[in-house]
Amino acid sequence: MFEKDNFSLEAKPDGIYVSCKEPGFKENDLYAFLKEYGIIRYDFKAIRQFVKDGKTVKICPRSPALEKDAKILVTVSKDKMTAMVAIDPPFFSKPWPTEEEIKKSLAANGVKVGINDDSIRSLLARQLANEPIAVAEGVPPVEGKDAYIELLKDPDKPFEVRDDEKIDFWSRSTIVTVHPGQEIAIKHPLENGKNGVDVTGAVAKAKPVKNVEFSFGEGLARDEENSLLLIATAEGQLKKTQGRLAVLPELDIHQDIDFGIGSIDFTGAVKIHGAVREGFHVVAQGNIEIFGPVEGADIDSQGVVVIQGGIRGMGKGTIRSSGDISLNFADQATIRAGGTILAKNAVLHSHLYAQRAVMALGMGKKSQIAGGRIEAGLEVSCNILGSEMGTKTEVVVGLPPEMLEKRKVFTGEVKRCEENLERLEPNLALLKKLEASGQLDDKKRAMMMDLTKMKFQLQAARDSMQAELNALLEQLELVKDKGIVRVKDVCYGGVVITIRGLSYIVHEPCKFTAFIADDEARAIKLVPYDYMGGRLGG
Repeated sequence: MFEKDNFSLEAKPDGIYVSCKEPGFKENDLYAFLKEYGIIRYDFKAIRQFVKDGKTVKICPRSPALEKDAKILVTVSKDKMTAMVAIDPPFFSKPWPTEEEIKKSLAANGVKVGINDDSIRSLLARQLANEPIAVAEGVPPVEGKDAYIELLKDPDKPFEVRDDEKIDFWSRSTIVTVHPGQEIAIKHPLENGKNGVDVTGAVAKAKPVKNVEFSFGEGLARDEENSLLLIATAEGQLKKTQGRLAVLPELDIHQDIDFGIGSIDFTGAVKIHGAVREGFHVVAQGNIEIFGPVEGADIDSQGVVVIQGGIRGMGKGTIRSSGDISLNFADQATIRAGGTILAKNAVLHSHLYAQRAVMALGMGKKSQIAGGRIEAGLEVSCNILGSEMGTKTEVVVGLPPEMLEKRKVFTGEVKRCEENLERLEPNLALLKKLEASGQLDDKKRAMMMDLTKMKFQLQAARDSMQAELNALLEQLELVKDKGIVRVKDVCYGGVVITIRGLSYIVHEPCKFTAFIADDEARAIKLVPYDYMGGRLGG
């Protein structure tokens, strides 16, 4: 007799009988019990009666065909990393296989490695019928990692805006600029994998890994101390072309400066083959050349500015240059140049300031200065000045008022620093004398240190201000006895001309005329257009 849980089986000469300890069991529990002991054919009517009354009943006759031995079923996974064993159970009177028999079956199926004795013993102890159990595990390969390049500065990465972030869309830029020594990319080296072994004892090879190297051009190099790091060696725009990085010293843009590109702040020269739209700015340490118009935008260059399309200022934005500015036309614009402003056509209702000269000497009647205020250190020359309508036009040449004001401020600051130094020196000298005689206590020592620090600060401020003043005085010396306004065609009434502080109001049109300052008469004098007076600005 075999017993398990609530049920028991007994083999008699005429058949197999089933009985239970407690009636009221579930029918499915009985079927599971019978299956576990290899009884899969039985009298369903007798089974139902047994479920109903719980009385011992014969469920099938004795048959040599039913009384089979157990079968060991071995399956190996497709990747050969796992071997499973299932036991087709024996007839309940037959024995279950032994641990050794299971191992022989595994060996017969080629399983040699990773056999788990505990899993086999658990399978036999629990007598799990027809339930595949993993009894052997291979060692899978440890996969390696391919080398890859991580871009620390990505020229193609779109501009990102966080949900809680406020963005000035006019000030942002899609251009990526870099500086020498800046880290651009880092190489993450490959990591080789490790081979494993499957349950048959065969080597399970790890996948091969791939290497990759930096691809870069001018303006970039490997870091000398860390060859896995790519750094910039020059100022410029970081650009990627066909997967190759480079730093370009000149920025060349073939579209308008608008929301698609954003504002520009660049370390080198800039070329724009389009317009610069209202509200945007272009700042460059090198030259700026713009082939389209500038519309109410800010342009700022440490070099030369060339605007072939002209300027429609709309009373907004400023064009600035440390050198010369060349333009087609200007309308309601503000322009400031450290050198000369050259206009091919009309300059209308604009404020122009040039340390050297303003020239509007293009061809035809469009070469005209009318409205606004024009200031220059040495000379203003044009074909037509003012307009027939008597538009108020101011021209100032010679010592610019703001330069005189700066001279006054710088001179006052230098004097203030020197006076403070004079007051400080006796006190500091006294404290040093006490220190030399050993009479300096902690309080006086702290005072001496504060006064010494103050002395250095005052000297540095004075020297910096003196340098600014000297540069300004050089500029003033250059223009102090110069200044001329030349009108090649006609100067209309309504024009106010000021040269070195002397003013003249033009009431009647005059042609082929130049205006100079007569220092003796303390008045503006009219002379021919081609007057030289021995030197420019005479």
